[in-house]
Parts: sequence; structure tokens; C-alpha cells
Amino acid sequence: MNIYLGETLKALRLKRDLTQEALADIFGVSFQSVSRWERGESYPDITMLPVIASFFGVSVDDLLGINEDRNEEKINGFLELYDTLKLKDIQRVYDEYKKAAQEFPNDFRIQIRYMELLQEAGIFGNSFELIASGEYKKLSAEISRIYNSIQKHCTDDSIRIWSKRIMISHLLWKYYCISNEEGKYQVYEEYLNRAKEIAETLPSLSDSRELMAIRDRENYYQVHKTAIEELIFHLHEELFGYCMNYSPEERIRQYEALQSLLNLIYPDGSYGKNSFNRLYNYGHLGHLYHKAGDDEKALENLKKAAEFAVMLDSQPDFSEQVKRYYNYGTAYREMTAREFMKTVMTEHYQLSEGFKGTREFGEIVEMLG
Repeated sequence: MNIYLGETLKALRLKRDLTQEALADIFGVSFQSVSRWERGESYPDITMLPVIASFFGVSVDDLLGINEDRNEEKINGFLELYDTLKLKDIQRVYDEYKKAAQEFPNDFRIQIRYMELLQEAGIFGNSFELIASGEYKKLSAEISRIYNSIQKHCTDDSIRIWSKRIMISHLLWKYYCISNEEGKYQVYEEYLNRAKEIAETLPSLSDSRELMAIRDRENYYQVHKTAIEELIFHLHEELFGYCMNYSPEERIRQYEALQSLLNLIYPDGSYGKNSFNRLYNYGHLGHLYHKAGDDEKALENLKKAAEFAVMLDSQPDFSEQVKRYYNYGTAYREMTAREFMKTVMTEHYQLSEGFKGTREFGEIVEMLG
């Protein structure tokens, strides 16, 4: 049987905002004793266990961590549920994690995922109905509570950074969407300023795991490829916003350059994490060429987008990491790549009715099913 008293005691102490010295005073022992307990170098006298457990409001079994192994198995089940069902049955995952967050308040792996689900509930649920009912205020308060707890007590840097990214998204959503709805941008400028403050504490791109991995001489080729994949992935995201107000011709030039870069890095056609970028580029170039008056090039790129969508759907290993980008919004959830491309081509791209009425465009749509 494993005993986790040291880890449990430290977590309970931090939750109460107590120092080791303060805890030592409460139980009438030395600071060094508490320090040794938490390091697992010694244990309290058996007669003290009920006293310590009672002080923290837990059972002796919980204090000793006797149920830790069973809890870990249950936590792993929740983590697996999150990974496998998040895109397929978001409501079920949300409901399960709401209970899990209450059952495991000190497990930051659960808490960070619940925090992300709360943020998505605010975005992809009807935020303005939530605001009107007063529920969004509760949701926002819970996001802030989890964020503060993680920043104060969690020692896992990856979770701390993850929570910062979620919090920034949450604050920006409140600023750009909620304050706009209420017409009070100036009143809510604190959200924007807070988001900027948190962003300033994030590592720079040059300090990212992928770029630092270049220094690793083992698996030399793979770590370089991973770093380049990450750079291209984020370059695509930034380029979209950067040239949003450019002319169609200039945007075409930018996206053609990015497509050439993708082709250079993936000569075998296995686009990995950037598969969605290639799919997006072809479709976006299609409607941009149409806006620029070159329908031949428009059809050529839309056909490539359709062919690539068909190919993606035929790949059993087409990862959820890629799928999430065209399943992201409520309207697109559960869509295949073909269904997504058909929807954006027929409903969202700025294509004239005359263009959509051509035989060539009809054949492309038919290819998508």
C-alpha cells in the first residue's frame, strides 16, 4: 500500500494558505518536523493523525492518501474521456467534468480541463443569453477562481501556461464581445489590460519547447521538423490577421508564398499538423482568385481543396488535433473535411451566383458529396 501523506499534507496546507511554520505552531511541533513530513522523510505520531485530519476536514485515509491509487485510476478515466470525446460529445464531457472538478479540487489536471470547458461554454453556448440570465457572471467567476488557484498552488509549468492562455482568451472575449453588446468598451477596458498583463508573463516564441528542442542532437531531423511545423502553424494564424485588410491580389501573393513553404517542408504530401492549413489555403485562394477576377485559378484551387478534403477523410490517422479546427464552432461540430469544405464553398465564400452556377463548380461540389 502506498502512503502519500507528504504530498497530501502539503496540498492541504497550501489550500489553507498556511506556511510550514504556521502549521508547526498549530500542532505544537517544530518547523523541521513539518518539513520532514512533507518530504516523506518521517511521519507524525500515530496519535496526531486524527487531529491533523480533523483540522483539514478530511478522513485519516484521505490524509494518508490510501485512496490515491484508486483516485488516480479514476482521474485517468476522466482524462481519457476528455481526449476522446471532447469534439464528439462536448455536453457529456462538460457534465462529467463539472462533477470531477468537485470530486478532485486539488488535481490540477482536472481543474485546467474544466477551466477550458467553462471558457468554451461561454463562447459556444449563447453567451448573451447567459449574460441576461446572470449565469455568465457565475461562469466567469469560476474561471477566475480556478485560474488563481493554479497560479498560486500548481507547480506544473505546462498547466500554469495553459491556464494563462485560457484566461487571456476569456478576458478578450469579455472585452470584445460582451462589452460591445452592452456598449461599454471603456468600462470594460480593464479586461483588455489584464489580458495584456498576463500575456507579458508568457514565454517568448524563442523559448518554446519546440525551438529549444533544436539543441537536442538525438533525433536531429525530427526535432527540426517539429520546430518548423510549429512555426508554420502559427505563421498561418498570424498571416490571416496580418493581411485581413489587404487587397485580394496581395492576399493571394501571401497565401501562395505560404503554400510554397508548405510544399517545401512536406514534399511527400504528409502535412501532419498543418493539414488544415493546406485545406484552408486552397479554399481561401479559390475565393480570393474569384474576387480578383481570375475564375480559372479560382476553380483550380477549389478543386484542389475538394480533392484534399476527400484525401483527409480517407486517412484513418487524420488526428483530432487537425479535426478540431474545422469542428471548432457549434455549427461545424461533427463535420468531416468534405462536409466542411462543401459548407464554406456553398454558403460562406464570397462567390457570385453566376460562378456557383457553372458546370465546373457543380462538379467540385459533387466531389464533396
